[in-house]
Amino acid sequence: MRPLRVVHLVEALDTGGLEHVVASLARHARDRGFEVEVVCAVRAGRVAATIEQADVRVRVLGATGYRPRDILRAARTLRAIGPDIVHSHGHFAGVLGRAAAWWAGIPIAVHHLHTIDTTLHGRHRRLERLLAGVTWRVLCCSRAVAVHAGKDLGVPASLLVIVPNGIEPAPVSNADTALAEIGRPVAPIVGCLGSLTPHKGQGVLLRSLEHLPPDRPLPTIVFIGDGPERSALESLAATLRRRPRVVFLGERQDARSLLPAFDLLVVPSVAREGFGLAAIEAMDAGIPVVASRIGGLPEVVEDGTTGLLVPPGDPAALAEAVTRLLDRPGTRRSLGAEGRRRVETRFRAAAMAQRVEDLYEEAIHARRAA
Repeated sequence: MRPLRVVHLVEALDTGGLEHVVASLARHARDRGFEVEVVCAVRAGRVAATIEQADVRVRVLGATGYRPRDILRAARTLRAIGPDIVHSHGHFAGVLGRAAAWWAGIPIAVHHLHTIDTTLHGRHRRLERLLAGVTWRVLCCSRAVAVHAGKDLGVPASLLVIVPNGIEPAPVSNADTALAEIGRPVAPIVGCLGSLTPHKGQGVLLRSLEHLPPDRPLPTIVFIGDGPERSALESLAATLRRRPRVVFLGERQDARSLLPAFDLLVVPSVAREGFGLAAIEAMDAGIPVVASRIGGLPEVVEDGTTGLLVPPGDPAALAEAVTRLLDRPGTRRSLGAEGRRRVETRFRAAAMAQRVEDLYEEAIHARRAA
């Protein structure tokens, strides 16, 4: 019997949590003997090279939407590949992929939700409800995303399966090497990892500096990531009364190896945070996390055990939490150690991939039985 053949369909493979999850799923499935391909609906991106290095083919459709001609083009590609399962990721690829799978006669479509997308309009939500009828399961990276899928998107509870995100073991690195790589900024150092977009809330972190105690030096803030908010954040940093030290490193493929340089990591999201991959990457490096109590973050960061949770969009509360940890190095060490243990037991890529592959097998057996 030939190996199970799976196609992952994504919008693109730019740097982000969704894309890294797809890369891990593809690599682990390949290692277990599945035949795997990744199809990019619009374009490839930086993560495509990582996937191809794992001997997984990446194709690009060049779609401009999910109009009938785009769906037909995707259906022809899927029919040529002949997968047993189409696994789509994100709203755009989910509409295109599931419609194309149905058109191509592919028996099993799995959809994966990676965030809480409050920007979807009524027609988008109607499409999600309609496509639920041709979807075998909808995978959700957190309980918060599953609640969103049921309440806001109308996905039947019988289709929802929670599969927490997982990451590969941390790369070999240490604080001294990481500090040298980012130019040895003045301690203490507060890091922030993620795309520079409005919903990530980096402006809240900068404004929180105005609420720190005036009788001590400000920490250095290091942003890893890039995006449309960069110029606005640079302007905000320059206009703050106390003129903090702020470093913008841009996108870094070696971001995880830089984390040991930080005394703590802040995840100041104000919306659309389905999971918080940056939080578990920091925890895996033994770095305590201060995160917004929003979306899936409370499922990742255990308040008082692996980090601290604060109300989203509250600079004063964020400043209080940051000060608390900067003042207590022993607490930082204990939170960091517990965070690393939590990642090892709950958030590894191998366990995530195994759960997804088990669902594939379950789908195949159910179809054969039917």
